[in-house]
Amino acid sequence: MPTTTQPDLRWTLLAGGDVLMDRSEAAGIDPFAGIDPLLASGDIALVNVEMVISDRGEPREDKEFTFRAPPSAASRIAAAGIDVANLANNHAADYGPEALLDTVDLLEAEGVIALGAGATSADAYRHRITEVRPGVRVAFVGASMVVPLGFPATGTRPGIASAYQQDRVLASVRAAAGEAEVVIAVVHWGVERMTCPDARQRDFAFHLLQHGADAVIGQHPHVLQPVVLDDGKLVAYSLGNFVWHYRSGITGDTGVLQIDFDGAEIVDWSLYPHQLDINGAPMPAGDGTRVNRIVDIVSGNCARHQPPPTTAAAEPKTDAEDESEGEAEGETDGESDAETDPEGETESGRSEAESDADDGETAESEPAANGG
Repeated sequence: MPTTTQPDLRWTLLAGGDVLMDRSEAAGIDPFAGIDPLLASGDIALVNVEMVISDRGEPREDKEFTFRAPPSAASRIAAAGIDVANLANNHAADYGPEALLDTVDLLEAEGVIALGAGATSADAYRHRITEVRPGVRVAFVGASMVVPLGFPATGTRPGIASAYQQDRVLASVRAAAGEAEVVIAVVHWGVERMTCPDARQRDFAFHLLQHGADAVIGQHPHVLQPVVLDDGKLVAYSLGNFVWHYRSGITGDTGVLQIDFDGAEIVDWSLYPHQLDINGAPMPAGDGTRVNRIVDIVSGNCARHQPPPTTAAAEPKTDAEDESEGEAEGETDGESDAETDPEGETESGRSEAESDADDGETAESEPAANGG
């Protein structure tokens, strides 16, 4: 009697943090070329695209830092093997709604899922599904807790998925869990330069996992934060600057996260340490104090590397708790955005800072998430 063999359901997801290609793409540099393992070697690869991809639009006058890469960046992202690009972040609409839609369309035309943004709120909040093995469908949901004025998508306005519409995000996660074997939530959140996650990150991660997410992958703090695998569920709180402007300190520490699955079960994870080179491209890091720091942080020993808060953000108080943390080691500039959703939800008041001086990212102030 012939024996039947079980299909091999093992697969891997590779993930990186924030991708900014305004300088590298203009210079014709492939920032993904030196990554090891190559993103294309995973069954699925995802990153957070922290920029507009377009040649249209004007920079928003109310934002000090606006990022845009030429249309060719979309094909370079696809050529690197990236399958999912989260756009639910605080730079996706830097050049207005038309440029945001260009970003979505250019990525989708290259076969890359543009997650967490779209022409309407229905597009921005919807989950997306791909199949990695027969019978193993993976769904993705994207949302941002860092939401500048006018960024949230509405029924008639292009934009991003705001995590402050928590009920809507969680409903998308539940719907995804009903249609797919694995659900990955990608969230832009946290406090810049803080190596430990804050209470809002932990709280939102808890709700996402409770409502059906199997893994939560975060970005925005510009530094690495811990990766936690507990009871078959994984949270990577921040994967740092993956492709960025040159950084030589802690904001230049990054890595490729590999999550190993057997069917719908997470069986292991690992992080391959990388450091940004002179072009802001991630390169494998062998050993040394910076690698030790990377391993320390992602393993959970984050507090010993936490920069002290030295810059306070001056923001009007809201009914949510005001928080100001950060540090600048070089010249620091600030940006502040406040959002009140036309549908009546207060989104975000924040102060963002960044400089081309090494590690010049600093403080922010955001409200707690509504509804939990």
